[in-house]
Amino acid sequence: MNRLIYWALVAGLLAACESKSPAERRAVAQRQAEKSGKAKTAAPIFPELNEQNVVAELTRYGAENPENEVEIQTPMGNIRLRLYDDTPLHRANFIRLAKMGYFDKTEFYRVIKGFMIQGGGSEKPVMNIGKYTIPSEISEKHLHVRGALAMAREYKDNPAKRSASHDFYIVQGVRYTAAELEATARENNFKVTPAQRAAYAKAAGAPHLDGEHTVFGEVIDGMEIVDKIASLETDEGYWPLQDVPIKVVVLKK
Repeated sequence: MNRLIYWALVAGLLAACESKSPAERRAVAQRQAEKSGKAKTAAPIFPELNEQNVVAELTRYGAENPENEVEIQTPMGNIRLRLYDDTPLHRANFIRLAKMGYFDKTEFYRVIKGFMIQGGGSEKPVMNIGKYTIPSEISEKHLHVRGALAMAREYKDNPAKRSASHDFYIVQGVRYTAAELEATARENNFKVTPAQRAAYAKAAGAPHLDGEHTVFGEVIDGMEIVDKIASLETDEGYWPLQDVPIKVVVLKK
């Protein structure tokens, strides 16, 4: 056999025996399948969620994506938030939507000065994420004090207080005297807890929402931006006359 041909064959055999990582082997197999016309459709990175798979998928996604800080970027400035690890489904859902780019097609669309700013929606169609709600993770530890991040929800036919899939809000709130807090409790049919009494003596908030919505994070920088957005002029439906598009960036853990 010609010596050059011999060594070429040896080199080919050695290359074929070279150890490849699982990712490299999958890439090679994919290319070969594509050439043979037998390529299979890869599983979606973000499968659509529904009421049956939401807990399993968010639990899995949360374990693989442990980040707990995000930045909401707006034309009026940026808001940095920390998401709570003890509300794992809500944290995972928010990180998931941010990484999907879902929020980047939405805006702050409901603004009530002295109360809150609500985002995650749009008048234009946004990508399909499935139809689902998130099981409640309401905790007495997390109150609706100024800067709280919480999820909106439907009140009708929702006794379990499950959260909406994408509509979130940040509390601006107002200050309450002890008497005003008690009056609000009577008006909204709840009993003021020691934790609420202590928290609202120090900070503004929206105590009537405690126990009704899941609070899953808080503003750690940029409350002045929340105040600016909350001060915008709105129409009768509280939609700001000035568009406030958002982009949500996940920060490295």
